[in-house]
Amino acid sequence: MPGAYRPDRASRLAAACLTVAAALALVALLLPAGPRNSGDVPRATLVVADLRGGALIVVDAAAPASARRIALPGGPHEVLQLPDGRLVASLEQRGSLAILDPAGDAMTTLEVGGLPHGLAFGGGVLYVTDRASGALRRWQVADWSELPPQPAGSAPHAVALLANGAAAVADAGASTLRLGTATHVVGELPETVAVDRADGRVAVAAAGSGEVELFDAAGTRSWRVSVGGRPVRAAFGADGTLAVALAADGAVALIDGAGGVRRVAVGGVLDGLAFDAGGRWLYASDLHGRLAVIDVAGAHLHTVIDLGGGGALLVLAPPARPPAPAAAVRQ
Repeated sequence: MPGAYRPDRASRLAAACLTVAAALALVALLLPAGPRNSGDVPRATLVVADLRGGALIVVDAAAPASARRIALPGGPHEVLQLPDGRLVASLEQRGSLAILDPAGDAMTTLEVGGLPHGLAFGGGVLYVTDRASGALRRWQVADWSELPPQPAGSAPHAVALLANGAAAVADAGASTLRLGTATHVVGELPETVAVDRADGRVAVAAAGSGEVELFDAAGTRSWRVSVGGRPVRAAFGADGTLAVALAADGAVALIDGAGGVRRVAVGGVLDGLAFDAGGRWLYASDLHGRLAVIDVAGAHLHTVIDLGGGGALLVLAPPARPPAPAAAVRQ
C-alpha cells in the first residue's frame, strides 16, 4: 500500500512530469456552449493553453479554422475562468500567473515564485498548488494580495474546492488525497481530483496504479475501481457521470455512481476532459492535437476534430459559469 514518499515514487513522479512538459502540456477551459451547427458537431468555445508555444488558443469546436492565439510570457500548465470572465493561467516554469481578458486580450503577470501548478477559485480567493514548497497558496483576487499558505503535502498537483470551502488536493508525491484537514492514502501517483458540485462527491485518479476512488461529501471512501491505462484527468458531468481520461489506453472510462465502468475508445494519448454544461457531450483531447467528441448517454465516439499543431497535449478543465463582461485587469 502506498505510504510515505519514497525515492522510487519520486522517480516516477519526475518522469511523468518530464513527459508532460516535453509533450507541450496544453490546458483548455470549456466555456458555455451555443447551438449545435448544421454539421451536427456540438458548438463549444475552447480556450486551449499551449505550454510549448506559450499561448492560449481560442477556438470554436464547430469551426476550428477560426482559432486565434493569445501570446503569453511563458508556458501555461492549467487555466481557469474567474466569475468576471477573466482567465488565469499558471506558468509553472516561470513561477508566475497570467491574468487576462479573453475578449480584449488585456493581460498582466503576477510573479509568485515557486512552481505554481493546479488552480481553483472560490469565495474571492484563487488557490494554487506550489510543487516547490509543497503548499497550497492563496490570493485574494480583489487586490491580488497573498494570504498565508496552507500545507498540501510533498508534491501537490491538482486542487478543487469542496462545498464547505475546504480544499481537496491530490498529492502526487505522497500518494494521498487531502480533504480539508483529513488525509487519505490513495493509489500511486494521483494527478487529478474532481468534485461533483451536485452532491459533494470527490473523485481521485492515480496514474501510477490505474485506480479511481470515490469519496462521499463526508470524506468516506465509497469505492475503488481499477481502470488501468494511466488515468490522468477526471471530471463529473451534470448527471453525476464520472469521466476519466486513460492516457495509456487511448480511451475514456465513464463511471456511474456505483462504480460501473463503460469504456469509449478514441485513440491517441489522452490527457484532457470536459463535459458540456448539460452533460450530454464530453470532449477528450490527446497528444496529437485531436479533440474527440463523445456522446455520453450512448458511450460512443461521435466525431473527432483536428485542432492541428501535431504533438499537442490538451487538458480541458470542467465547464465554467457563463462569463460576465470582463473587468479591467490590474496593472
